[in-house]
Amino acid sequence: MWGRGVLGCKFEVSSCSPAGVTGAVLSPALLLAVRINSKGREVLYLAKGDSVKLGCPYVLEPEDNGPQGLGIEWIQITPERTGPENVFLSYHDHHVNYGSGSGLQDRVAFVQNDPSQYDASIRLADLQVSDTGTYQCRVKKNTVAVHEVIVTVQEKPANPQCWTEGELVEGSSILLRCYSRGGTSPLAYQWAKLADGYGGGRLPSGTIQGRAPGDLLIRSLSEVHAGVYQCRVTNRVGYSVCQLNLSPAPRGRQAGIIVGSILGSLLLLSLLGLLIWALICRYRRKECQRTCSDCRSSTGGTMTRACNVCAHHSYSPHGISYMQCQHGDGDERAAALMCNEGIRHQVACPAL
Repeated sequence: MWGRGVLGCKFEVSSCSPAGVTGAVLSPALLLAVRINSKGREVLYLAKGDSVKLGCPYVLEPEDNGPQGLGIEWIQITPERTGPENVFLSYHDHHVNYGSGSGLQDRVAFVQNDPSQYDASIRLADLQVSDTGTYQCRVKKNTVAVHEVIVTVQEKPANPQCWTEGELVEGSSILLRCYSRGGTSPLAYQWAKLADGYGGGRLPSGTIQGRAPGDLLIRSLSEVHAGVYQCRVTNRVGYSVCQLNLSPAPRGRQAGIIVGSILGSLLLLSLLGLLIWALICRYRRKECQRTCSDCRSSTGGTMTRACNVCAHHSYSPHGISYMQCQHGDGDERAAALMCNEGIRHQVACPAL
């Protein structure tokens, strides 16, 4: 026959003598007044900025039901912290108390409004790398039950960059590169060719891992390799991706594109040369007209008719050039405008 003590201890009642005198023999088994309904020590890897629920449901022995005398403490244990225990959240006599010095006060709360209702679980918000440590839940009644959760907070991989090196021409080799500049190591890189732009698919033949972790080498590029490729960078707490679209061009078509580009460039240069030549001609025509007008003024308006010929002469040995104006009847006056090394000089017209 089994009975239960006031503190939750089991004991066995047995006969101690033939005369029927009985005695109580305590069983070596001792029941805790508080028991936490959770598996052993938990280990969690979480991402920076996430929120997490640290569970701590518990039960009380029937004799210990009720909130009187119930105490709950949450303690953070970190390797770099020494000294007294860091109790950052507690409950006692219907009051919730927040500790100080841990940086968790504004980011932690009990999941239940009343933790005495058999649930001492808490929620941590906006996790930081500095929150890494061991979190210990203690529920006290006549005895103490303890549950531990080891939390490691890491940074997700930063958005990677994807690019190609090599010529996108059929038959050539090309290198697909992927690199993430942030995130907690180790980082794992994986390339996949997307099927119709949705899920990941197998890589086609001719693709091998490059020297760097995020490199993918494609040899003998062909139409089979055309499509969208995705690089996935992962660590324990998350992943990030980037994509590339490959469209290899036929080799003959590529040569035509190059020739067309060259011809187009030559045509553009020719048009530019024509435009410059037209501007120079227009400028010379205006200079001729102005010089003829100066010649007409120097003769006192005695010219029988307007200038009919404008010519530009250049003396290459000295870089001297002048404008000459011819008049009707074989009369000719010297230039009224002469340029020497970019400086214009007015020259008087000689007498007829």
